[in-house]
Amino acid sequence: MLITFHGVRGSYPVPGKDTIIYGGNTTCVSFNYKVNDKKIHRLIIDSGSGIINLGREIIDNYFKGEETLRTHIFFTHLHPDHTQGFPFFGLNFFKNAEVNLYGMETLGSDIEKILTSQMAPPNFPIEYRRLKSHRILHILEDGDGVNTGLVTDEPIFNVKVMQTFSPSHPQQGAMYYKITEIRSGKSVACIWDNESKVGGDKAVINFIQGCDVVIHDTQYTTLEYENNEMVVQGFGHSSYEMAINNALQANVKTLICLHYNPIHTDKILTKIEKDLNKRFADNNLQIIFSKEGMTYSP
Repeated sequence: MLITFHGVRGSYPVPGKDTIIYGGNTTCVSFNYKVNDKKIHRLIIDSGSGIINLGREIIDNYFKGEETLRTHIFFTHLHPDHTQGFPFFGLNFFKNAEVNLYGMETLGSDIEKILTSQMAPPNFPIEYRRLKSHRILHILEDGDGVNTGLVTDEPIFNVKVMQTFSPSHPQQGAMYYKITEIRSGKSVACIWDNESKVGGDKAVINFIQGCDVVIHDTQYTTLEYENNEMVVQGFGHSSYEMAINNALQANVKTLICLHYNPIHTDKILTKIEKDLNKRFADNNLQIIFSKEGMTYSP
C-alpha cells in the first residue's frame, strides 16, 4: 500500500510563496497497490483541488499501460473543499473511464446531487450529466464495509465506514474510513473534518484502535481552539493535541497530520511540527506532517 497526498489543506486552496513546502491544494489522498507488478489499483479519499493533478497522473499512467481508468472515490462529506476538484478530474473526459463514487446521503442530498448543483449553469461550462465518464453512485451508511480491486483480480482493499453527525460538521456530518490492505493486513484510518474532544474521542479511538496509521484532522493549535476572540469551537475541526490523544489511546504508532488551517504558512507549520515532535518524543508515537506530493508506505 502506497499513500500519496495530493491536497492537504482545509477550507479553501491557498496557492503562493508561503505554502510551497506543505502545499496549498485542498484535501485529496490516494491509496494504491500494484497488482502483480503491472497495473495500479487506486482508491481516492475526497476530491478537493488536489485531485486535479492526480487525474493527470492517472492518465499518464494509463497511456504507459500502468493503470486503468477505473477508480474509486470515497467522500468524507460534501463541503466544497472536498468536492471542488471533481469537475476538473481528468478521468471524467474519457468515455471508457469508470468512476465509482462513495459517500453519505444526508439532508436530502447525495454526491451526485451536490455535484450536479455545483456544475449547473452558469457555474460550470459542462453539466454533470454531460461528463463522458461512466459514474456509479454508492450510498454508504455507518458500519458498512466495501471491498475494492481490479475487475479481474481478488479484492485489494477493504474499507470500513464510520458515520458521525455531531460534533463533526453539525447537520451534514462526516464519514471516516478505515482502509485495510487485505493481503498484508496493514490498516490506515482517515479521520478528518471531525471536531474531536479534549482528552480523546472514545468513538474515534474505538474505530481506529490498533491501526498502523491514522491520518487525522489538525486544523487548529490548542491556542487557536481555546481562543476567546476568534471562536472556532463548533466549526467541526480538531487541534493537534486532540489528534495525538486519539492516536495514543488507540495504540496507533504513526499519526499523519492533515487538513491544515489555510492561514498557517510553511513557517508556522514547520514550527508546529518541530515543537510537537519535541514535546511528544517520549510517547512512542511518530508524528508526520503531510506535504503535497508526499508518499508513505505503512
